[in-house]
Amino acid sequence: MIALEDVSKRYPNGTYALRDIDLRVEAGGFVFVVGSSGAGKSTLNRLLIRDELPSTGRVTVDGQDVARLPRSKVPLLRREVGVVFQDFKLLQTKTVFENVAFALIVTGHDGRTVRDETERALALVGLASRRDHFPRELSGGEQQRTAIARTLVMHPKVLIADEPTGNLDPVTTWEIIKLLVRVNELGTTVIVATHNAEIVNALRRRVVHLDHGRVIRDEAEGVYAA
Repeated sequence: MIALEDVSKRYPNGTYALRDIDLRVEAGGFVFVVGSSGAGKSTLNRLLIRDELPSTGRVTVDGQDVARLPRSKVPLLRREVGVVFQDFKLLQTKTVFENVAFALIVTGHDGRTVRDETERALALVGLASRRDHFPRELSGGEQQRTAIARTLVMHPKVLIADEPTGNLDPVTTWEIIKLLVRVNELGTTVIVATHNAEIVNALRRRVVHLDHGRVIRDEAEGVYAA
């Protein structure tokens, strides 16, 4: 599903965010990408959605060379690769239902599809009863679940969660992680960038450890000593 071949990212000031990355993620995989702040986790995620381009090397997502995609095809890539952020990025003037439905509406889906797919996504994340609430009326965990539903409504092949529990308390953190595991079990490839050693060590999934832009460890059932 995802392949990085000898990928480096060097910024104009000479700083390397990533160096010589070789990484493959199979369809249906669940991967923790770990490392301290500045290790390169967010840069890696931005490469996968073509928010950044590699300085050298090749990034492939679902058989497509991301750097060679024409601009007209980038929105299609971003439907296949959904991203969930630490700060939710919800539209504050729209309800939960409207936030989740928004992507379907702007991509021209008919009203029945919008309704059915939005209700499906809200049911999956356990927010059907909160559909008419605004983000300000939700807990942090409910806001993050809304953000996940907004991504899932487009049926992405890959879901990237960039520090998805950074602003959440421990109980809510586990609720979100269990939801991501459930999404993975339904067939979506999931990549979680985190520095939370507790959740990584409890789940014992694949761990890719970045340090100063390099992969220093890649283990099938890894742990992380932050």
